[in-house]
Amino acid sequence: MSRAADIVARLRKLEGGGLRTFSEDPPFVWERAEGCYVEDADGWRYLDLYGGFAVAATGYSHPRVVEAIQRQATTLMHCPSAHPSRVRAEFYEALASIAPPGLDRFLPAVTGAMANEMALLLARTRRPDGAIVSFAGSYFGRSIGTAGFAGKARYRDALGIPAGGPFVPFPYPLRHGDAATDLTMRALEELTGPGKRPLAAVILEPIQGNGGVVIPPADFFPRLRTFCDRVGALLIVDEIQSGCGRTGRFWAIEHSGVTPDLMTVGKGIGGGLATAAVMGRAEAMTWPPDSYTSTFLVNNLNLAAAVAAMGVMRDEQLPGRAASIGPAGLARFKAALADVEGVREVRGQGLWYAAELADAAWAARAVKLARERGVIVGRSGYDDSVIKLSPALIIGEAELHTGIDAAAGAIRDSRGTAR
Repeated sequence: MSRAADIVARLRKLEGGGLRTFSEDPPFVWERAEGCYVEDADGWRYLDLYGGFAVAATGYSHPRVVEAIQRQATTLMHCPSAHPSRVRAEFYEALASIAPPGLDRFLPAVTGAMANEMALLLARTRRPDGAIVSFAGSYFGRSIGTAGFAGKARYRDALGIPAGGPFVPFPYPLRHGDAATDLTMRALEELTGPGKRPLAAVILEPIQGNGGVVIPPADFFPRLRTFCDRVGALLIVDEIQSGCGRTGRFWAIEHSGVTPDLMTVGKGIGGGLATAAVMGRAEAMTWPPDSYTSTFLVNNLNLAAAVAAMGVMRDEQLPGRAASIGPAGLARFKAALADVEGVREVRGQGLWYAAELADAAWAARAVKLARERGVIVGRSGYDDSVIKLSPALIIGEAELHTGIDAAAGAIRDSRGTAR
């Protein structure tokens, strides 16, 4: 039995149901990771074009993040949220240095789902009788407080959670054409008016991640901002997957020129450790003391890693790097798949790419074949038919192009085959 198979057997013996551990056959057993590469328990090395679900924005085990963790571990790791610490102040200052103008208050969180829960609770506190609007294809986490707003019903159904509020179509140019924004705005308007429940908030991603890197038309966010202002609803933007420089700016919402009322951040912000936050306007973050807490909410080890990671993003100008090398990579991906029947669209922004295929089975085969060829890619989309690439922003351009060629080759060679 291989080392990886032994680990899988040990897990099968003890792990309860519900995790994604055994959704792949065989499971991919990670052992080490550095830079843009992951090594499995049997010693095979892979170029990771998925970034650990977009967490590895600064790459795996960046030296500055590792050094910050080691230094902090010798002084203070656990600190209850009831007690201030120097590291928490540094964390807020680091967030302030990269936050969109106008978002000048911060609340810490452990996960992106927790950050989204906090943002939703802030909106409910402000307008308790108000509805919270979400979008088809949205994803805000799998916790009890967020799954109700998931755009995929199966995420809600798996946990027995009802829809958290009304859903409207996300403006999806491939599916809705030139009228995509008009379709969405009409659906929003239908939720307002005499006899209708007031709206407390509208929550969405600036570019849908789990939905398959769905990029809305340029006119959408300005019109949505105007709508929210008119009806008195908070605009909550989830930058957990789209942020940290991935799209060529620190935050994807910056491409629109719109500032939300609340913005959630996570994944790459922690440099590999569990760290997230809510950014907001001061008037939207007015909870009294002791309204919200969690034992590990301000774990100083995690916050120190996040401070270092944000420093890397700034000092190494990772958003600019995504803007610089991303377009050529996208052009290469498009060219490699241009003549492949059934590839509905190749799209992307910065270092975030997607190839939407004809069906989910093809996408599953492509992910498996890419891994067999030493490259990790992801799968997402409304119908699970999208191949998604979200590599570390420190990836070399030659590595990026090699990986794109391998991913495109896996898509081409898995078309119409049975595995």
